[in-house]
Amino acid sequence: MKIGNLTSTFALVLCLAVLSIMPQNAEAKCETSAKVITAANNLIESPNQQTADAYISIMKRRVFIHGLKRDYEAQADDIRSILYFLRKNKDSEAYLKYYKKLQNTYAKSGFENSKSNRLEIARNLYLEEKYFASAYEFLELAGEDYSKEICYEYLGDISKQFNNPDAAIIFYEKALLIEPENYCITYKAGKLYKEAGKNDEAKEYFETTINLTEDYEILNDIVQIYETDIQTNTEDENAYEVLGLAYQKLKEYEKTYELFSKAINLRPDDIFLKYYLGNLLFDMCEYKNAINVYNSILANNPYETQIRIARAKSYKATGNANSAIKDYQVILALYPDSKQAQYGLYKMLSGKKSTPDIIKTFYPLNKKFVPNAKFYNTLASTLYQKNMVKDSINVYKQAIKTAPKDSRAYVQLYKIYELEGQTSNAYELARQAYKNLPNDPEIKKIYSYASKNTISQKNSIALSYMANREYSKAIKIYSQINPKDAATYESLANCYKSLKNYKAAVNNMAQAIKLDPVNSDLYYSTALLYLDLNSKQKAEGYLEKAIGLDKKNLKARKLLSYLKEQDVNNTLNKAYNLFKKKDYKNTITELNKAEKLYPANPNVYYYKALTYNNINDINNAYKNFEKTLKLDRTYYTAHFYMAEILEKQGKERQALEEYEKFLGAEVSDEKMLKKAQDKVIKLGEKYY
Repeated sequence: MKIGNLTSTFALVLCLAVLSIMPQNAEAKCETSAKVITAANNLIESPNQQTADAYISIMKRRVFIHGLKRDYEAQADDIRSILYFLRKNKDSEAYLKYYKKLQNTYAKSGFENSKSNRLEIARNLYLEEKYFASAYEFLELAGEDYSKEICYEYLGDISKQFNNPDAAIIFYEKALLIEPENYCITYKAGKLYKEAGKNDEAKEYFETTINLTEDYEILNDIVQIYETDIQTNTEDENAYEVLGLAYQKLKEYEKTYELFSKAINLRPDDIFLKYYLGNLLFDMCEYKNAINVYNSILANNPYETQIRIARAKSYKATGNANSAIKDYQVILALYPDSKQAQYGLYKMLSGKKSTPDIIKTFYPLNKKFVPNAKFYNTLASTLYQKNMVKDSINVYKQAIKTAPKDSRAYVQLYKIYELEGQTSNAYELARQAYKNLPNDPEIKKIYSYASKNTISQKNSIALSYMANREYSKAIKIYSQINPKDAATYESLANCYKSLKNYKAAVNNMAQAIKLDPVNSDLYYSTALLYLDLNSKQKAEGYLEKAIGLDKKNLKARKLLSYLKEQDVNNTLNKAYNLFKKKDYKNTITELNKAEKLYPANPNVYYYKALTYNNINDINNAYKNFEKTLKLDRTYYTAHFYMAEILEKQGKERQALEEYEKFLGAEVSDEKMLKKAQDKVIKLGEKYY
């Protein structure tokens, strides 16, 4: 299959998704699951329309059964899996039929079919390892241009689960086109390239990751990857380079120095390795040694501006301002639009000279240079991005003075005044702008905002910043709103979450809940934040509150179900280990804990029944097998054990019925199959 055909690629690896959610114990496999596994195996061995149709056919039967049980949540999940395969032809009768059925299921379950809710459901489906249902929603949302970067990242993760790294890379790169500084994605892409043996691509992505993040776990994992490389290949200069950068970010400078030195020995003509070494010396405050390294590079490469900028910073750190200024001026002579050089020089002279006098130092050899409005606007924008607010304002004022009929400086300066909470200055500027440019649409807009200066206007401004992923700016605007309502605090929380400041997000969400204590979604959002903080218990508490307020909050129910199931699985694993040791008393104790955690989990009762059966407590064993089947009729092996118990109790006719029910399923255990067949023959002679 070609990588470009992503739908076919997913179909090819279907059985991996199915097998990943199956119980490990063969006895616990149910009839439906056995059929799904068979269909999935056929599909992966021979990916064609016939095998795909066989899988869809099984899922359709499951949809029907879930409908009879009124289990609309499970029904919706299976319909999404079907629609995933049918979505290549959305005009087909089959697609339209199941799409309509999905909408009807939403209505029956009370699910609010908004894009934000669908995104949360898609995330929860991924957690539950229902990958095709999840992929359907992510693909649909991406097609609707909703949170595409999130959708593509998850689709990459799903591809990875299917052991399809090529498709994963395609999705990750799509996500990075939208959000290029998402270090989690660059890290994932780097790992995939590394696993594929594409070391140059891996190096590029890992170096980007190191540059973007302070995350200890990610940096440490990169360290482990390249430490392993060095152990197997001591001549791998790329490994020394990446490893050195990771250690430098972790502030382990001695290790970094040793690694860079080894890399330079292997690649003595690599100026960028020497540049990294110079930067390391700068970080270690060894400025003179850093200057020596930069000098050695510039001796043969005088036009390398990045090296010269680094040297200028080192000169400044040693107090040699004249040499630093000269370096910046040389860069601007070579590259007049260098923002780094303009910023570096302006910062050095800020507070010592006026704005016009500072700009005169930029191009001392160009006597004809006269800054225009465009120059001022670009410089002012650079200064504001570097948090030089006062200087940025002064430069924008110069732009307005130079070109009072140019709207750009007014608009940008107005935004700064708004962000910095300088309301009166914003109003005066808007009046001045409107006087000079009464017909300009942008000026009309800011004049309208300034005149009203209402909470709704501030909300509108903040939302525009959020839409552009300028979360710090949105926070500044939201912080100016007083009094704040629950929605404002929730928006602040979302901004802080996007900046990965989870504690600040939790604090703002707490304020939102205080003002709107019956809003179920606020509790759900808080639960997500606590999961980000690795506080699972608190997350579960907030999810329970969310469901208590709104039993139709499907995303909260699904997430809580997943978390509880994780807890149950951990307890079941303990119980299973005790069971293998024949410590049946403590096995029951652990299973009782699991029952309290998740009383609707059929696995709990199934394993309790097996344990009671092993200690010959057949009454309790029978009761628990009955509970298992009440929750999930597809645990067909329960019928076999119940038949054996009924035989022991002398209830042979009832035992015969249970054996027949067992044989009515797709039995995989040959020994159990043979025994049941023999019993049916023997008991059948007696009662038929």
